[in-house]
Amino acid sequence: MAMIDEELILSRAQFAVEAMAIGQSLLDRDVQAAGFRTHLILAHASQQGYEGVMHAARLVAAPLKGAGTVIIPGIGRALLNLSDAIDAI
Repeated sequence: MAMIDEELILSRAQFAVEAMAIGQSLLDRDVQAAGFRTHLILAHASQQGYEGVMHAARLVAAPLKGAGTVIIPGIGRALLNLSDAIDAI
């Protein structure tokens, strides 16, 4: 019987919830909340040593910095990369 890594499952679930919240925040035109959620992912990924997730979260954070509008070039691709990084852990 295979061992279930509960910590890994919970981490992936937390990352997924935060990534969905980033998308919802952007749909709600709340760039500040999207940045906050991105920071949460960065902090958790850093604590857990998930380099791929950290890199992808930085790619989400970069276009959010100083964005005064929800029209943010490249944010969709960055969110897809984050989802792929979460899926890869």
